[in-house]
Amino acid sequence: MIELALPAGTIKEAIAAFAAGADAVYFGMQEFSARRGAGNFTEEDLSRIRRYALDNGKRIYITVNTLVDDSDLGRLYDLLKTIDRYGCDGLIVQDLGVAAIVRRDFPSLPLHGSTQLAVHTESGVRVLKALGFERVVLSRELNIEEIRRIRMNCPDIELKVFIHGALCYGFSGLCMASHLITGRSANEGGCAQICRSWFYDETTGRKVYPFSLEDLDAGNLVRELMDAGIDSLKVEGRLKGVEYVEAVTRYYRAIIDRGDGEAEHHAVKVSFQRKSGPGYLLPMKPGRRAITTGPFPGHMGERIGSVLDQRGRKILVESERKIRPHDGLMVLLKEKGLPSPYRFPARVTEAIGNRAILMLPDNAVIPSGSALYMISDSTLNPKAPDTSLPLMKKDIPAEITIHSDSIEVEAGGSSFPYSCAVSPSERTAENEIRRIFSQSGENAVRLDPIGIANRSGMAGYYINPSDLKRIRRDVLSRLAVKEEDTRTYRAEAYGKGEGSILPDRRKLDGTRTPWNMEGVFIGGKTYLSFPAVRYNEEETFREMEERAGSVPSPMIGLNNIGDLAFAHKHPEYSYFADIYLYLPNREATALLKECVPSLVGGYLWVERSSYEEPWPFQPTIAEGYRPPLFISRSCYRHDGLGMPCTGCSRHHTFPLEQNGRKYTAFVDDCTTIVWERDSQKRVKRVISSI
Repeated sequence: MIELALPAGTIKEAIAAFAAGADAVYFGMQEFSARRGAGNFTEEDLSRIRRYALDNGKRIYITVNTLVDDSDLGRLYDLLKTIDRYGCDGLIVQDLGVAAIVRRDFPSLPLHGSTQLAVHTESGVRVLKALGFERVVLSRELNIEEIRRIRMNCPDIELKVFIHGALCYGFSGLCMASHLITGRSANEGGCAQICRSWFYDETTGRKVYPFSLEDLDAGNLVRELMDAGIDSLKVEGRLKGVEYVEAVTRYYRAIIDRGDGEAEHHAVKVSFQRKSGPGYLLPMKPGRRAITTGPFPGHMGERIGSVLDQRGRKILVESERKIRPHDGLMVLLKEKGLPSPYRFPARVTEAIGNRAILMLPDNAVIPSGSALYMISDSTLNPKAPDTSLPLMKKDIPAEITIHSDSIEVEAGGSSFPYSCAVSPSERTAENEIRRIFSQSGENAVRLDPIGIANRSGMAGYYINPSDLKRIRRDVLSRLAVKEEDTRTYRAEAYGKGEGSILPDRRKLDGTRTPWNMEGVFIGGKTYLSFPAVRYNEEETFREMEERAGSVPSPMIGLNNIGDLAFAHKHPEYSYFADIYLYLPNREATALLKECVPSLVGGYLWVERSSYEEPWPFQPTIAEGYRPPLFISRSCYRHDGLGMPCTGCSRHHTFPLEQNGRKYTAFVDDCTTIVWERDSQKRVKRVISSI
């Protein structure tokens, strides 16, 4: 049976998801989570939900899916120790340095590749398998046919696919818009959601929301994914609440179990949903429907009818769904040419059949014919989940021996003797010993008294319960200290890392791309670089083979985890880690160097300008380089501006502006790359020719 995995911003959402039928939940801890704005889990939360999952046959996955600086590796290590103490069913990671530490020091934690790794090819999946990953969360840009092909050709690793929730405009992990515009890094969990804001398109002279993608709702495609052999279906939404999680869980549980979730769909729409559709799961063919939200990027709810007339503060509406007091309603009004949401609580003064008269809270003017949306349903009021779950305990077997004047406890490989009064009695105290010694209070360990031997010489004996509790507390405190993980992070002694100092990164861009398959000849070497995204990998690899074999002294830049497969096949070439195969820390660099012995250098993670020694080699700082905001499979021309595919030349340039800052969207074969217009002389040159 396929797994249904739900998001949990806090332990409340986790419990609600499990109660509604989720097989698994995924969540972040207080640090190193790509959803910094979520409540996230404390160690106590982890202890409770792990115990609940084990007791109820559920699974938990923990996201440690940000990029990590060298200076933070010690704190990361402490977090991994905490997770290792309780265990989990999968650790979802983006940073290869995190993966390296887990492989080396925490091998009991299963590695899952985050969608932030932008894995969208067979080679990417195979490389992660070779690195010890058990599961890969595929990029959301893949369609069902591409997913099916990866599944067929990579049968020995688990695959997870997104089926619901918000879609990013740019490939996850490659988006730099938030970092470039606000200084908040999406790769550190601080995404400012630039894609949900307006831009002024200079070609059409309109304010548009060209990068705001519709929400994914793949309810009618779930059965195809099940037939394709996908292992897990994933719902996005760690920033959303209990109502959303519960509704979405019931919706997909119904589809998986009985093939139809129509009865549950209304609750999903009113809990939170923008304009929605299948996203990228259906092939991006010419003439397809646009996958952007249009000019309103917010919560749409469910369209239930329209406004027929208005008299003062009263409006007459026609609705397909019964409107109840305190339902949340919305109409979209025009404001400066853009839709503006007018939200109001339902106050029904009269209702006949499918028509009702509603009283508005103010003097708003609503044009006749306006669409009426329900954005909350007063009948859907989920109870707050009970979070007072028992803590996870580590059971330690204990052998207890009763002597005439003492008790000896053997547990955890040690023996603990205690003097105490043991007096004759008609009954044995064995049951009382088991009851008291099985208690643990707030301790992370618990005694399991598997054997109690009577060596007191008395047929029956009595021991004061206060003595038993004192002994139990002392044993537990000693065992807790013994069980404490005292390991600390220590950097490898790499020596003086030299490495090749690479050229100014601005010189290596292609004409319209941040990579260059043609090559740039600098200092006696030809610098080539793989595209960070590609949809025909065999053709891309073949093109690189031909190009590298025809230029002097090729140096090949790796921009995706899948590129390591090419490097493994062609050890005769020299390689460098380009800007999208991130080098955030020494651990990631060492792992890449281990995988690609001919890796002679690399650019430091482009969002950083410094690092801490020691390093396997000296990275090159991409000083002054400003990468694109977005790399997207969505076509700016068709999806963002609504232009038809008919007559399209497949290559376009669109100038944009927002708050005085200028940008350019390059569209080539339906793929969009958005740059700051003043970030590169190359871009300025292209714009001047428009």
